[in-house]
Amino acid sequence: MSRLVTLPPESKLRDDGLLPGGWWHESDEPGRIVCDLCPRECHLKPGDRGFCFVRENVGGEMMLSTYGRSTGFCIDPIEKKPLNHFYPGTSILSFGTAGCNLGCRFCQNWDISKSREVERLSELATPEMIAEAARRTGCHSVAFTYNDPVIWAEYAIDCARACRAVGVRTVAVSAGYITDVARPTFFHAMDAANIDLKAFTEEFYHKITYSHLQPVLDTLHWLKHESDVWFEITNLVIPDANDDPDELRRMCDWVVEHVGDEVPLHFSAFHPDFRMRDRGPTPHQTLLAARETARRQGVKYVYVGNVDDQRHQSTYCPACGQVVIERNWYELGQYHLQGNRCGHCGHEIAGRFADRPGDWGRKRQPIRISQFALPVVSLSTKAPAPPEQPPAAAPSALAASTNQPSSASANQPTAKDNHMTTSTATAAAPPNALANLTPAQETAIHRAACELMAAQINRRSIHVPDHDLSGSANLMVMGAFVTAKRRGRLRACCGSLGQPMTVAQAIKQAARRTATEDSRMPPISATELKHLDVDVTLLFNFQPVTQRGEDRIRAVEIGRHGLQIRRDNAAGLLLPSVAIEHELDSEAFLQMVCRKAGLPTTAWRDDRTQLVTFEGRMFGHGFDPHWTQPKDFTAKPLLKPEEIATLGPHCQANIAALLSGATPSYYVPNCGDSKVSGVVLSLFDSSGGQPEHLIQFAMRPGVPMQSTLFALCEAAARTLRGRNVSVADVTAGKFAVEVTLLMDPTMNGTVAEPDLRGVESRDRA
Repeated sequence: MSRLVTLPPESKLRDDGLLPGGWWHESDEPGRIVCDLCPRECHLKPGDRGFCFVRENVGGEMMLSTYGRSTGFCIDPIEKKPLNHFYPGTSILSFGTAGCNLGCRFCQNWDISKSREVERLSELATPEMIAEAARRTGCHSVAFTYNDPVIWAEYAIDCARACRAVGVRTVAVSAGYITDVARPTFFHAMDAANIDLKAFTEEFYHKITYSHLQPVLDTLHWLKHESDVWFEITNLVIPDANDDPDELRRMCDWVVEHVGDEVPLHFSAFHPDFRMRDRGPTPHQTLLAARETARRQGVKYVYVGNVDDQRHQSTYCPACGQVVIERNWYELGQYHLQGNRCGHCGHEIAGRFADRPGDWGRKRQPIRISQFALPVVSLSTKAPAPPEQPPAAAPSALAASTNQPSSASANQPTAKDNHMTTSTATAAAPPNALANLTPAQETAIHRAACELMAAQINRRSIHVPDHDLSGSANLMVMGAFVTAKRRGRLRACCGSLGQPMTVAQAIKQAARRTATEDSRMPPISATELKHLDVDVTLLFNFQPVTQRGEDRIRAVEIGRHGLQIRRDNAAGLLLPSVAIEHELDSEAFLQMVCRKAGLPTTAWRDDRTQLVTFEGRMFGHGFDPHWTQPKDFTAKPLLKPEEIATLGPHCQANIAALLSGATPSYYVPNCGDSKVSGVVLSLFDSSGGQPEHLIQFAMRPGVPMQSTLFALCEAAARTLRGRNVSVADVTAGKFAVEVTLLMDPTMNGTVAEPDLRGVESRDRA
C-alpha cells in the first residue's frame, strides 16, 4: 500500500534548511510522490520541485524549502489587504516568501512570487520572531501575503499558532487554490482571509492564471458554511479580460447565492505589470459600473480599490444609507459604529469590530525582523539574540540592520509616501553641529556612503573600519540622501527621512537604497562605481510652512531650504541643491515640487496643501574607493557557464513538449534564478533563412529569468505551430534554439554626449 501523508509530521527543521511537509502520497511509480496540497497535484520524481517551486521531492518525501525564510516585512493598515470589516484602522504586520502555485500573467508581486532565489530574497524569521515582532510593534494582526501562503502552509500554520499565543490575530491573503483535504487544517488556523476571485470564467483561469475556477469557488463556499473565519473577496478588474458586464453580474449572483449578501466585495484597479503590459489600467468608470452591478444584484458592502475614490471606499449602512466608516485610501475619517451596529439607526453591520477603531492611518513602515530574534529559536540555524535595548552606538548602526523609517526618492515621490515630517528637529543635532562638521568627518561619512553602495551592489558584508566616522556617527539628523551622478547627469538618488536618527543609520539606509532601489533607473552596476560622483545631504530643521497663499513664497529661502509637499495622496520632496542647480527663485521652486508630486503647479497656494521646509548639509566628490575592494568594480555573472549551457537544450525540449501537448518543465533544474534585464530566445532553421527572435525586456525592475524563459517557450511553440512545424522537426534538430540573457545594464550618457568609460565590447552590447 502506498504511503499517504495528510497532516504535516511532527518534525523539526533539518540541518539543510528543509522541513518535512504534509499533504502528499506516494505514486505507483517508485520514488515518485504526488502533492495533495493544491489542485495541481504535481507528480514529482526525486529532486523535482512542484509548480510553486518551494515544495520538492527529497528522498521520496515532501519537503518545504521556505520554512523560516521570509521577505518584505512591513507594517500596513489592515485596509490595504484589503479587509474593511476586520478591526478597521488597526495595523497589520505583512510578509511573504518566494514562489506561487498560480501563474498569473498580471502578477503585481512577481519579483517575489516568481523568484527562485529563496536565499537571496529572504530573512531568517521563525514563527516566534514574527509573533514577537507583532507584539512589540503593537500590531493587531499578521498577514501572510505577497505570495500565496497555501504553498507554505506548514510555516503559516506555525506562525498563526505562535501569534495566537501572544494575542495577535492572523490573516491569509490567498487565491483560495487549495484541496478539500488541506483546506480545513489551513484555514482553521486563521482568523480572517481575503480571497482573490480573479474572474468568473474557466477560460480566464486556464489561460491567464494556469489554474481552474471551481476549487476557488469551493474554498469560498467552505469558508462561509464550515468555518468561522471572517473573509472578504477581491476581484482585480482587467480591461478586456474579465470586465464583461455579464460575467460580473453572474459572479455577483453566485456570491449572493452561495456566500451571502454580507460578504464585502472589493473591485480593484489593474495596472500593467509582469507579462500583461499590452493594455492600460482599469478605467475608474469600469470599477464604478462593477460596483453598481454588485449592489444591484444584492451585495451590501461593495468597494473600489487602487484608485482615489473616498466615496466608494467608505462603508455605508445597508439599512439607512448613512456613512458608518469613512475612508480616504487607507485612512479612517468619520466613524459611526457602536460595537457592530450603525450609530445612526442601530442596524447590525457584518464584520469584526472593536469598541473603537484603530488609529494606524495610512502609514507603511518597513521593519527588520532580525531585531526581534528570541534567545531560543525553533530553527536549526542560529539567529542572533536581540540587544538589551536599541543600539545607540554608531558601530552597530553600520554593522547591522536597523528598523527603517520612511524612505523616498528625492526626485520622484509616489503615492506610497504616506506621511510628511511636520515636527521640528528638536531631537536632531543643532544646526551648528552639522555646520561645523570637520573635513575629516565629511570624508569619513562620504567614504562610508561609497562603501555601503559597493557592498549593496556586490551583495557582500559591509567593511567600515571607522565606525565612529571621526566622531560624527552618533550626531542626530532627520534623514539623509545620497546622490550619484555620472558626468553631471543624475544616476540615482534615494534617502531616508521621517524621524530622528543617527548619521550612521541615515547614511546606511540612504546609500544602500541609492545603489539598487531608485525606481526611475536600473540599479547601479559595479562597473559604474569608479565613474560616479557621490554627494551626501544630511537633513535637519524640518519646519511646517504656516503662511498662506502667496505669502508662502517668502517662507522659502533659496540655497538654504529644501521642500516637502503633500496634498491628499500625492507627496513630493526636493533637496535644497535642486533650486541652485536649476537657478530657480522661490516661486519656481514651489512650482517644481508641485510637479514632482504630480500636483498642479499652483497647488502650493492652496491651504489644503501641506508644505514643509528643511535644511541640508551637502558634501561629496568622486566615488571614494578607500574602504572598497578591487573586485567591487567588476560585474558578477549571474549563472555559471555550465548553467548557461543547459538553457538552450532545456528550451528546445520544452518547445517540443508544448507542441505535442505533453507537460513541460516549468523551471530549469540545477540552475539558479534571478531578475535579468531581458531574455532573448532565438530560433534557427537549419534550412536557412533569418532567425526568429522572441524577446522579453524590462530595464527596471527586470524580469524573472526562469518564468520568462517558460513564457518565451510558449510563444515559440505558438509561432512554430502556426508555421506547421512538427514535433519531429524540433526534436530532430531542424530548429536550433539559443538563449541570450541581458543583464547588468549601465547608463552611459546620451547619443550627443556619450560616456563610454568602463565599456568593454567583449562584455557589453
